[in-house]
Amino acid sequence: MYISYSSILTLTLLAFTVSAKKDNHSNGKHNPKGRAFQRILQVWFENQDFADVSAVPGFNDLVKEGILLDNFNAITHPSEPNYVAAGGGSNFGITNDDYYNIPANVSTIYDLLENKGLTWKVYQEDIPSVGYTGYKAGQYVRKHNPAIIFDSVGLNATRLQNIVGGNTNRATQTEQHKEMNIKPYAHHINLDDQFQKDVTSGDLPAWMFYTPNMLNDGHDTNASYAGNWLASFYEKTLKSNPNFLKETLVLITFDENHSKTTARNRVWSLLLGAVPKKLKGTTDSTFYTHYSTLNSVERNWDLGNLGRGDTNKTESNVFKFAEKALHYKNVDISIADAPWNLEFLPGMMTGKSYNQTHAAV
Repeated sequence: MYISYSSILTLTLLAFTVSAKKDNHSNGKHNPKGRAFQRILQVWFENQDFADVSAVPGFNDLVKEGILLDNFNAITHPSEPNYVAAGGGSNFGITNDDYYNIPANVSTIYDLLENKGLTWKVYQEDIPSVGYTGYKAGQYVRKHNPAIIFDSVGLNATRLQNIVGGNTNRATQTEQHKEMNIKPYAHHINLDDQFQKDVTSGDLPAWMFYTPNMLNDGHDTNASYAGNWLASFYEKTLKSNPNFLKETLVLITFDENHSKTTARNRVWSLLLGAVPKKLKGTTDSTFYTHYSTLNSVERNWDLGNLGRGDTNKTESNVFKFAEKALHYKNVDISIADAPWNLEFLPGMMTGKSYNQTHAAV
């Protein structure tokens, strides 16, 4: 059979095109379409009470750009079990901030996303290398990374490539460091700011989680310091690509409150970006928790569920602006009936930190 040169060239170009499409899909440019939003970015801050955050311009000034969620709640105390819950729908009995390895057979949001062909990344400020599995490095801490604690990610070389660097913006904080008597951080970090690169290129995953470092998230500083960082991050990074906010639902929230035993575990939270224009500058008082974010994501892309807190109707109302699009009916929970979410929740990982759960660290 005779095959002409032009036919060979056509077949070669076709194969190249198919290959390029596959590569683009893996990089996030062809994620399946969502019902209410095309991408989601969560930015988590640390350990501040609602009233304190509300008084900070860096946070409060953004309220006009989105929907203030004034009844959003953490799952428990302290920090780590909340981050774990964001990835797995449960705290799995983690009751402290130790080194944990949750077994690889435990399902996560990363499994659900990948099963539907959706991409994801966890952006971590000051992480010293892509996929770093260590406990602490400079102002980066493992306990604030919602993916690495799961062995299905931490022991998977391919998935580890999804844990990358974030934007440091240190140049804008010199004066703040002087005012708060914070010693200059001895930088040993050469990791690229992958988040800024992804925003600039528009080549973004469907599911994104961003953790500022321990200064910028307010953990080792305060709400004012974190607010100054957020104001800069919003102006210089989130708005740098005109399509980013238009196509991305951004959730600004906190892992837990500061008043750990004396008040309901309510945290300041804001939705902005891909929200209806008519709702910008409004307040939504629906009872939400970190499981609400999971449930909203799962229903946005028909991912199925993890069968844990993400299916607990008392704790997993979806974001109200998207309730109709997500084909879900929220539960009306009165303030009097709202759980305080302060208790330690024992489970499979209780008392099994560090090398009790993993052969080698």
